[in-house]
Amino acid sequence: MGNVATIGIDSDAKSRIQNIDDVTSELKSKVDNLAQKVDSTNEALVALRREFEAFRIDQTKSNALNRATNELVRVRQELEQKFSNYSVVRDTMLGVLQATDLALVKKDTISRVSEELMLSTPEYWLAPCLVAVAAWIGNDRELAERAIKEAVKRNETKTALTMALICRRNQKQATCYEWLSVYFAHQDASNFSEDTLMYIDAYANGIFGEDEKHICDDYINKWMREVRGSSSNIDEEQAKLWSDYCLGFSHDTSEQFPELKESVLEYERIDAYIRRINSAEAIASNFNSIQNTPVDSDSLKTAIDKRLIGLIGRYDNKEDALRREEHYYELVKYFDGNEERAREQRDLEERMRREQMLNLVQQLTKTVISDKPVMPSMKKTAVAYLTDYIKNGYKTYITEKKDDFPENITVSVDGWEGTTTDGNDQPRLVAEYTNEINTRREAELKAANTIMPKVKMGIGAVLAALGAIFGLVNQPLYFIVAVAGLYVILKGFQESKVLKNNLALINTKFDDQLVKGKEKIESTCDQWSKAKIVVADFENKPVDIFTA
Repeated sequence: MGNVATIGIDSDAKSRIQNIDDVTSELKSKVDNLAQKVDSTNEALVALRREFEAFRIDQTKSNALNRATNELVRVRQELEQKFSNYSVVRDTMLGVLQATDLALVKKDTISRVSEELMLSTPEYWLAPCLVAVAAWIGNDRELAERAIKEAVKRNETKTALTMALICRRNQKQATCYEWLSVYFAHQDASNFSEDTLMYIDAYANGIFGEDEKHICDDYINKWMREVRGSSSNIDEEQAKLWSDYCLGFSHDTSEQFPELKESVLEYERIDAYIRRINSAEAIASNFNSIQNTPVDSDSLKTAIDKRLIGLIGRYDNKEDALRREEHYYELVKYFDGNEERAREQRDLEERMRREQMLNLVQQLTKTVISDKPVMPSMKKTAVAYLTDYIKNGYKTYITEKKDDFPENITVSVDGWEGTTTDGNDQPRLVAEYTNEINTRREAELKAANTIMPKVKMGIGAVLAALGAIFGLVNQPLYFIVAVAGLYVILKGFQESKVLKNNLALINTKFDDQLVKGKEKIESTCDQWSKAKIVVADFENKPVDIFTA
């Protein structure tokens, strides 16, 4: 009975345990299903979030694009309302200049139109300039002077430059220089524009005629002094810059002195100086080519006339705020409503504009070293005004490696080293090298040489003798000992032959090494002598990069 009860209890417990396992399994399955649903829900939420974010970005861009379109309309309407007459004045001034060249419009018509525009643009500096030009054409000196006076009051710098360029077109040389003087008086040597540099180039190449009073020369010299006075290290900066520029003409001397490169420990010091010496002619040729470039006066006059047209056609300073606003909204449209990229581009353009502010010396320097296309006359003018800086930089370039040029060299061949001053003591170097190589030869021969072959032949002879003695007593023993002796003698003889061959090979190796080593020492010394001659010839007669 007890056993039956126990069996019943065990069966009941197993049944309950099985039920618990089934419930647990079912719960686990439900939990797994729930987890899958949660994961699926999370993925759906992430996808929905992405779609929403993309929609938000698209909507933001769309709103920005619409806003930019509307703002462009507003800005342009405001420009039209406030400055439309300015545009008419610009177009009319350009038309008057063209009509004057062609003589196709009556003087009365020009005067009437210019006076009407003067009334409609009471603050614009170009309007009185237009009246002055019209009065000039009509030979009304009094009106021209009054109009010029008013234009100068409104904007002296632009008026002076405009009148200087107009006077050049009409070959009024003296008056042109008077206006240039006024314009130059307003220029800042520490922030020098490319346009002003173009006018200096035109002046230096006679486009404005002869400067009898040296007005422009005086200003240019004054600006150069101002730049030098405003920077305590400009000489060092320019010397470094032109030294680096000259370095672009240098090439290594490995083809010229291959043995020095291979066998001289000081080769890098030799190369550093001689490569600069070698480049002197190319540098001189470069600058002489710039200086001797013929000036295309017609092209330069055309360029100056384009500057005049650009000056007249340029927006007035009062339009700047609206023009910048217009440009920003154009960028927003260009980037499809991405205002962040539009702001980044605007800020980048402004930063680049500020970084392009250069002083006169920097502007001249950029003209020479820039990779961008530059009018040959501009380079010629820049070199003329930078001659002292360039010479100083060239001197730095040549001399900065001079003191490091070795007095003596160390020739290194096959692990042997010897020194020489001028390369003329080849016999001594060859003798030292020969001694070194022969010492190595003796050591290697000694290591290779062995008495074992002789020992073996001696042992073989002894065995053969013993065999002869034993033969008197025991014939078989005689035979065994005699054969062993003969074998040892033969082995020793073979090894002796191999030894002699090895010794001969060692001698041949060192003989060949001596021949090649001597040739290398001799050619290295010859090239060192030539290198010293190159240096001596240059130092006795240095290349002047502006006269060679």
